[in-house]
Amino acid sequence: MVDRLIDLPYNHQEIENIKKSIADNGYAWFFEGENSDYIPMEAIAIYKDEAQSFLDAAQRCYELYQQVYDSVDLGNLWSRLEIPEAAVPIIKYSWEQKHPHLLGRFDFAGGLADLPVKLIEFNADTCTQLPEASVIQNIVHEPIRKKYKGQINYLISDIERELFSIKNARPNVEPTLLLTSLGHIEDRLNLEVVREAAQRAGFIVDYADLENVIFDEDAVLLQAEDGGYVQYNYMYKLVPWEFIMHEEPELLKILTDLVINHNLMVMNPAYSIVFQSKRLMSILYKLYASATNYLLPTYNEKDKLKYREYVEKVNFGRLGENIAIYDASGRVVEATDGDWGDSIKVYQEKAQMYFDKDDDTYQAGVYLVNGKPSCIAFRRQDALIIGDDSEFLTHVLL
Repeated sequence: MVDRLIDLPYNHQEIENIKKSIADNGYAWFFEGENSDYIPMEAIAIYKDEAQSFLDAAQRCYELYQQVYDSVDLGNLWSRLEIPEAAVPIIKYSWEQKHPHLLGRFDFAGGLADLPVKLIEFNADTCTQLPEASVIQNIVHEPIRKKYKGQINYLISDIERELFSIKNARPNVEPTLLLTSLGHIEDRLNLEVVREAAQRAGFIVDYADLENVIFDEDAVLLQAEDGGYVQYNYMYKLVPWEFIMHEEPELLKILTDLVINHNLMVMNPAYSIVFQSKRLMSILYKLYASATNYLLPTYNEKDKLKYREYVEKVNFGRLGENIAIYDASGRVVEATDGDWGDSIKVYQEKAQMYFDKDDDTYQAGVYLVNGKPSCIAFRRQDALIIGDDSEFLTHVLL
């Protein structure tokens, strides 16, 4: 493969300045302890037409995802996507009311060195790596900004602009926004990106771990220091919808009532779980394979990929876990364990990935804000499967 890797010409002091700037923005954790090698002082160079190909692929794929929703609904295919019946009302309501899909990320194979761009999956519900893609990527790029032609990174301003539109679309609703997660430090740092954008957009923003949120019969609340309660009309969560659907059915019931009957807006909306389902890609391929080149052959039965290299995934897997890659003879080439082994499987033809001279694997991610491409980012792994211990690599335009 052609090597696009650029060693950034930073001396020790420049690197320390970069780290200080990242720390001043509140993201020192990404350089500390086990994360010390997570952000290499390197960049991957891509041509403008390659960048445009990624953006075009993301836009087209999002259009297809929106189109395929009706096939799921009209065909009553919820169980095929591992979505329980109890979740259908809030999914349908959020779709019919056009609740905004604030953030998502497509992961793509190829796209560099004449390799075709192919969709791997859609992180539609709780996409992460927001600090790396928006803030850190920009800071690492700053010292060499004049040498190259910039980068595709408008994520923060686009989130702010979209949240401003969301707020203005409901002028009679107080713009109180609660950010919540299961409490992992990385989730909290991801939510800081949303917090900063939301505050600039005019929201009153607070954070609480999910266990500390009060889901009352007619409102989402936090207890205030004076003993009273603060009510929130908007909620942005880094708690996966599949976790709520399968592990917290009572919370699903409460959220359904709050969204449908009490004007609560949850971001990302419930319909994003339809897009999050990897099994949806088998429906996409069946319906639209002839309409686009971005989709890999994807099936719910592995026999349809016999004598071809393919990847076995779980429907709601994350972090590169519970994935197996098979060669054309059906032997496992590489596999990962994980926490989602009980989820149903989907089988996808193995894509052509971009490798550097050290045989490290690269995967592109394109972030979307309300369905519009906003940022390109890359991950690198010294293995075939991109997992939680991959490196995050900034990009520059040639």
